[in-house]
Amino acid sequence: MIGLGDLHFLSKLPIFGAVPENAMRRLADLARRVDFDAPTVLFREGETAREMVVVLAGELEVRKRGRDGVDARLATLRAGDVAGEISLIDIQPRSAGVQALGPASLVVVSHNDLAVIQKEYPSAYTILIMNIAREISRRLRRVDGLLANLLLEVQEVWSTGVEAGRDK
Repeated sequence: MIGLGDLHFLSKLPIFGAVPENAMRRLADLARRVDFDAPTVLFREGETAREMVVVLAGELEVRKRGRDGVDARLATLRAGDVAGEISLIDIQPRSAGVQALGPASLVVVSHNDLAVIQKEYPSAYTILIMNIAREISRRLRRVDGLLANLLLEVQEVWSTGVEAGRDK
C-alpha cells in the first residue's frame, strides 16, 4: 500500500493520466512503496519480469549489455520516470538492467496488481495500458531519431573516407 502523498504524485504522471480516481485509489492499495538507502540492483537484464517501478525520489540507471558483454548506460531515471513497464505489455524477460544509484524511493506495480485493476476497473485498465503503450512509443521514437542520426554520421564518415581515398 502507498500513502496519499505518493498517490497524488502518481496521479500527475502521464502513465497514470486519465485513470479515474477510484481506480487510482485501488491501485494505491495494491502497489507497494520501497525505499533504498544505498545503491541497489532492481532488475537484471534477462531475468523474469513481474513488475514495473515508478521513481518517487532518487536516480536509477538503466544499463544494457552489448554483444561484447560490456554494459552501456542507456538512461538515468529520476522522479516521475518509469522502469519495467515494457514487461507489463510483452511479458518477456527484462530487456535491460536497472539499479538505484543511491538512496531512492519507488512505487512497485506488479502484474498481479494490474490483473486486479483489469477485473475491477476494466476501462481504467485500458487507459493505463494505453498510457504505457504511449510511453513505450515515445521512447521508440527517440531511439529512432538517435539511430537515424548515428547512421547519417556513419554514412558521412564512410563517404568522406572513400572520397579522400580517390583524391590520392
